[in-house]
Amino acid sequence: MGNEADQLNHPALNKKADIGLIRSLHQKGLLSDQAFLSAGAVLRPVSDWFSWARQMLLFLGCALVLAGVVFFFAYNWASIGKFFKFGMIEAGIFICVIAAYKRGRTQLSGKVLLLSGAVLVGVQLAVYGQIYQTGADAFELFVGWSFLILGWVIVSEFAALWLLWLVLLNTGMILYWKQVGDPAYHMPYEFLCLTLFVLNGTGLVLREAGVKRGLEWLNNGWLRSLLFTPLLVVLSIPAIHLILEFDDLEPVRVFAALVWAAAAVGGYLCCRFKFRDMGPLALIVMNTCVVLLTVIGKLLFHGVRFSPVYELLSFSIIILVVVSAAAFWLRRTAAVMADESWEMEP
Repeated sequence: MGNEADQLNHPALNKKADIGLIRSLHQKGLLSDQAFLSAGAVLRPVSDWFSWARQMLLFLGCALVLAGVVFFFAYNWASIGKFFKFGMIEAGIFICVIAAYKRGRTQLSGKVLLLSGAVLVGVQLAVYGQIYQTGADAFELFVGWSFLILGWVIVSEFAALWLLWLVLLNTGMILYWKQVGDPAYHMPYEFLCLTLFVLNGTGLVLREAGVKRGLEWLNNGWLRSLLFTPLLVVLSIPAIHLILEFDDLEPVRVFAALVWAAAAVGGYLCCRFKFRDMGPLALIVMNTCVVLLTVIGKLLFHGVRFSPVYELLSFSIIILVVVSAAAFWLRRTAAVMADESWEMEP
């Protein structure tokens, strides 16, 4: 009886109810199955699912309309006059901006309209480059595109538009290295990886600072995981390259590999103990598994000739063992984090 009384007086029961807390109470045995279903129906009523469906249909409809505009120009390019091309796209941009202003930037429909206008700006730049053949490199299109929509990104307070802006900058940097940096200056790709790391890392830091300052439009769990992904990917490439060609110790490659290790360790500690977020935590563990498997493959098969069947079978077993161990670790960590969350004061 005393133990049950302590559980019922637990500080977590004084927290504001949400679906995560209700699920935790159910897992602890403090809520029956029927009570859990009833609480879930109250916290997530049918109207919320209809609202979610409307939002998803709005995004899907917007994406399909924009794709239709792009393919319309691609299919009818030769038969459309240049003034009609420019006029149609500019009219679309004008309609999107005016409609977004009328709807208001606090409404999801207004944000989506502004996102549509930002996409049409890129279509306009592409059409202009095709008609007049300016000779500009492709990276200039994406950099110019990101510059032109910067004001909309600032005023929209819309995570999707902000992500589009970051994608444009990343694409512009990659194309610059491919078209200018490597051919003209023989710039190692590791510099590109470090630059992309700095760009996306800055975006992640700004996101966390915005959440700390109470910017609700940045407070999306998926946004942190999405920003963590390019950080890990771009730095794991030189790390894997260093493992495969360990005899060629390029200083910039070694530095990039060390930055990857520091980012993986630092990200794990932050997501485990500060943010308590399983999404980026799982990304870090899986990315580490890829690098670890590269090390194992290098140690086992480098300089040793086995039959292809034996190599495939043995490495498949190793992959299963490593991935299973990682999944077990993540599951155990998630359970520990749930217990810690349960024990924390409100």
